[in-house]
Amino acid sequence: MDTEKAYADRLQAQMRTADARLDEMEAAARARNAKAEMDEISGLRAQRDRVSKHVADARKKMRDDWEAVRREVDVEWTGFRRSVNDAHTKYTAWDSVREQRFNAHLDQADAALRRSAAQDAEVAADARVQLAEAGDELKSKADSARRSYKAWRDRRPSRDSIGLVSRPSAASALARAERDTDLGLARDRQLDAQVG
Repeated sequence: MDTEKAYADRLQAQMRTADARLDEMEAAARARNAKAEMDEISGLRAQRDRVSKHVADARKKMRDDWEAVRREVDVEWTGFRRSVNDAHTKYTAWDSVREQRFNAHLDQADAALRRSAAQDAEVAADARVQLAEAGDELKSKADSARRSYKAWRDRRPSRDSIGLVSRPSAASALARAERDTDLGLARDRQLDAQVG
C-alpha cells in the first residue's frame, strides 16, 4: 500500500507542475492576445481535468486491481504530458522575427554601452586638462611669488642697516607679492584682522 500511495503522491506533484506550466503558457498567450493559443491551453486544461478525475477514480479502485489502474493512468498521464510539452515548445519557440528583434535589442544595448564609455572618457579627459591647467597656473604663481620675494630681498638693505628700512615698505612688498600670486595669504590676514 505504501508504493501505491507514493505513486499517487508523485502523480499529484507532477500534476501541480503541469498546472504551473499551463499557467505560465496562458499568461504568455494573454500577453500576446493569442486566441488560438488560449483555446489550445483550455483544451489542455480539460485533458488535465480528465486525467485528474481518472486519478481520483483510480484511488477508489486501487484496492482491487492496482497494476491495471496504474497502467491506465500512466498511459493517460504520458499523453497529457506530451501534449503540454508540445504546446509549450510550439508557443515558446523562437521564430526568426523574435530572434531579429532580440538581436536588435542587444545591438542597441551594446551601442548604448559604447556611447556611455566614450562620454566617460571625454569627461575624464576634460578633467585631466583642467587639472593640468590648474597645476600649471599654480606653478606659475608660485614662481612669480618666488621672483617677487627674491626681488624684495635683493632690494632690502643689509642686516646692519635693518633699522633704516621701514616696516610699511616690507609689508607693502609682501602684500604686492600676495596680491600678484593670489595665494590667499593677504585675504586670510584681512579676515583675521576683521575677526580680531
